[in-house]
Amino acid sequence: MDSQIQTRVYMFTGFLESGKTSFIQDTILNQGFGDDEKTLIIATEDGEMPYDIPALKKKDTDVVFIENEEEMSYENMLHLHQKYKPTQVMIEYNGMWEPAKFINEYCPKQWLMVQILTTINADTFDLYYNNMRSQFVFHVTGSDMVIVNRCDKNTKKYPIRGSIKSLNPMCQIIYENKDRMIEDLTINDLPYNLHDDHIEVNDMDYGIFCMHIMEDPSIYKDKTIKIKGKFIGKDKLLENGFVLGREAMVCCAEDMQLLGLVCISPYANQLIKDEWLIVEGKIDLEYDDTVQNYIPILHVDHLEGTTPLKNEYVTFD
Repeated sequence: MDSQIQTRVYMFTGFLESGKTSFIQDTILNQGFGDDEKTLIIATEDGEMPYDIPALKKKDTDVVFIENEEEMSYENMLHLHQKYKPTQVMIEYNGMWEPAKFINEYCPKQWLMVQILTTINADTFDLYYNNMRSQFVFHVTGSDMVIVNRCDKNTKKYPIRGSIKSLNPMCQIIYENKDRMIEDLTINDLPYNLHDDHIEVNDMDYGIFCMHIMEDPSIYKDKTIKIKGKFIGKDKLLENGFVLGREAMVCCAEDMQLLGLVCISPYANQLIKDEWLIVEGKIDLEYDDTVQNYIPILHVDHLEGTTPLKNEYVTFD
């Protein structure tokens, strides 16, 4: 293996029986993630489901079990690298250990941490969140993606989402049902009540609001919306029109996408690029020939400047 090419590392955090083993094994055996790879799985706890060692061997995947945190050292990880020569490593990390310690102390220089994923069992979320908050923080704050699994019709997704986003506004959240199928957020999961005529969009809910209003703008017609964002620039076609927006991180900092809402205000000409605003007004719909569909327009009744958000980026979840 070329010494200049670093081994990609994927860390899976989460409490015992949160589905880490199942997720890793399914990713390798059924999702094609192990194809043309030399994979090393490092398992640091005995989960509810054992690894299928023979099946994984057929995918050129080795599994190493580490029972004690004392064995998690830079020297031992370097030894595993030299012994197995993996092109990618998947670490099923013990839910009681701090992930940052591995990243800062144990990870060999030949390894590149590319993604941290956290699995959460929707059935036991409240138990762990309320009684083991400090460990929950360890898992979520550094995570790039959180997989909330075993959701059913009784799962209240938004309270779970709110708890996660309050700790890590940047992470992506995926919901899986008990059959491992991905579920989208529904109207009932929205962080505001669509039956209300006045909706105040919380800062961490900007992404969901913008996605939903673009997907189904008719639901929002004549509703009063209060929302915070940046002045992106004047609209080229609408008189007194401007775009209020925030940048969305699609997959990395280099892959950004503007998520904006078209607004109309007589004060549009006085606004400064990248100025942070709170706007409030009523939604109307206007047909746009370029997209062959109706788009929402916010007719602003109240506008004021405000301080920038500490975390200004949004995600598509």
